[in-house]
Amino acid sequence: MTKRTNRENKKVAEEDEQWEAFKRWWKQNGSSVLMGIAIVVLGIAGWQYWEAREASARAEARQGFDSVISTLQSDKETEERLSTMEYALDNLKDSQPDSPYTVFSAMVAASVYMEESRAEDAVEELEWALEQAGGQPLPRVIRLRLARAQLASGEAESAIATLEGLEDAGEFAPLFHELRGDAHHAAGNEDAAREAYQAARESHGEDVNDRLLEIKLSDLAVMEEG
Repeated sequence: MTKRTNRENKKVAEEDEQWEAFKRWWKQNGSSVLMGIAIVVLGIAGWQYWEAREASARAEARQGFDSVISTLQSDKETEERLSTMEYALDNLKDSQPDSPYTVFSAMVAASVYMEESRAEDAVEELEWALEQAGGQPLPRVIRLRLARAQLASGEAESAIATLEGLEDAGEFAPLFHELRGDAHHAAGNEDAAREAYQAARESHGEDVNDRLLEIKLSDLAVMEEG
């Protein structure tokens, strides 16, 4: 048998020392290392589960939204279509209240109610949608539609309050001011209506001439002269 050289013996001794050092380290730290690995594994598994659950929720919400839309496109009688739409929307609200698809479905339902001269039902749907909506610009759109529905249902003061809750109308400023003018006019506050209509005119800019807006301003002027 070949005898080990001094170099080989030294190498073996170093490996033995390293092994003993590793065992001492493992004895002190092994449990925490295993815990860390377990946390990482569980974290990955949890993330995958969350992703799968979110994907399933999105698919369910999309399916509910499609159900609402397809109901409205059916050949059923109006009352039957509306009843089916309401049933699908209620289910969607119960199962996925935080989904954008549910908010969009409520907005669609509100538009249908407005077409059917059911402004109060539209107000109810839009109030719910506004509570659930996330960031801009969706709340702006909902507020404008809600104020219009409130105005149509004879709630001019409520429409004014809804519009005043909009801190920044952004690109919807002309519509916002004009609708605010309509609400003040309906409430009998002609000075506030004129101010709002003038703000709408300014928001349009010099290159835009809104004939309907100008008619509203002219009507106010005639009322003053009268």
